[in-house]
Amino acid sequence: MKNLRKHLKQKNNNSLNFYQFDQDELDILKESEEDIKHGRLISQEDLDKEDLEWLSN
Repeated sequence: MKNLRKHLKQKNNNSLNFYQFDQDELDILKESEEDIKHGRLISQEDLDKEDLEWLSN
C-alpha cells in the first residue's frame, strides 16, 4: 500500500497531494493483494478469452 501511495503522489505548487481511497477501494486493493499472495492469478490471454465468451453471450 505504501508503494501505491508513493506512485500516486502529484506535485502541486511545491506541496504533495495524495489520492484518498474510500473504504470500498481499500477493500478491493486488499483483496487483490491477498489473491496475489495466494497465487490466484489469471493471464491476460485467459482474461481475453473470458471477455470474448462473455461478450458473445
